[in-house]
Amino acid sequence: MNDPRIDLEHVRGVRTLRAHPETIDDLLALNGIPRTMVQAYLARGDALTPVPGWTRLAEVPPDIERVVVRALRNTLFETILPWGEDTRSPGVGAGSAGISLESGVAAAQGALLDADRAKEMVTRQVVDFAHEYGVSGRGCVFGVSGGGDSNALAFGLARALPSDRLNAFTLVFRDVMTAAAADRATVLCQDLGIAHQVYSEDETATLLRLRTSLPDMYADFQDAFGEEAVHFFGTFLILRAARTIARERGFGDLAFGYNREDLLAEVTFTLMNGRAPLAYPIRPLGDQRIVMPVWRAPKVLLDACHPRFSLENYRERDAHTTRQRSLAFYLGHSYDSTYPGFGMSILDGASRSFAGSFGPLLHNAELDVFVTEDATTERIERVRLALSRHLPEVP
Repeated sequence: MNDPRIDLEHVRGVRTLRAHPETIDDLLALNGIPRTMVQAYLARGDALTPVPGWTRLAEVPPDIERVVVRALRNTLFETILPWGEDTRSPGVGAGSAGISLESGVAAAQGALLDADRAKEMVTRQVVDFAHEYGVSGRGCVFGVSGGGDSNALAFGLARALPSDRLNAFTLVFRDVMTAAAADRATVLCQDLGIAHQVYSEDETATLLRLRTSLPDMYADFQDAFGEEAVHFFGTFLILRAARTIARERGFGDLAFGYNREDLLAEVTFTLMNGRAPLAYPIRPLGDQRIVMPVWRAPKVLLDACHPRFSLENYRERDAHTTRQRSLAFYLGHSYDSTYPGFGMSILDGASRSFAGSFGPLLHNAELDVFVTEDATTERIERVRLALSRHLPEVP
């Protein structure tokens, strides 16, 4: 039997994953059982001795007859965990997982997603979204990075909107938004017939009417917030560019490739910090709107639309991020990993719970940015000190 090594590639290197469970907790995770839902015991005859889940299986004393893992709740595990017949077929492509209930027993389901099938699914979501929220009538600008989310979004928008109501752009900045990614975005938009422009660092400075240069502005931002916050600066640039281009084109909507896990990370982060989440899938910004046509799609589905471009994009990424951002995304991806479809249930429930009471975004006229209620006077001042000498003067 082939037992290949399994490597996790991430922004800071490669880690070979353990192939076999070493602890009781590992074994619980392998079987989909929450470790806080059980207590483990070592059994010597009728005597049971509690032990922690991190107990190593290889270190269990030889006189132990068995390890007992006792469920702490009255739980119908057979209706939740896929203990029924597994009918999933092996194959090539991304996978979409699910669970069905047949005769009171849960069973694993799975569908293979090739690029054509993934594009079809995403396009249907985007077309339905654009119709429901009137995106074509308002006109739409979106940034395309050459990565999975925005590439899939581009494919869907090209089918959903007339070409004269759609405009795409790509910014090039350091190793966050690379020239190679811009090349991929250009090829994609040409193939889809989408008007698209790539902005170099100098061209971005001109577009945003900066009084200095983009590197100078980032240098001040880095001094204030650190190198690890470079992706926040990139997001700031993309949104500001989208707003500017939309005004120039007379368009009202700014489309972003926020996917299911993006929103789960954001909603989780805001709730755990005691704040109402920001509005989704439509987020008003003055007379403009951020629209999120693929908000229901899991990231793996978006990546499956252009698998080669997605992989290239991931392998080009820099290693800069923050622990808080990493944790938010880890938790965001944990919902559906714990139980298929759970994440979408959370987002649907939260959107109903916070309807009419999403967290507000207030316009700061001096900086021409929208800030959340969490933006204290001190925090806004830090941003002002970092950026004000670079941004255009307010009339």
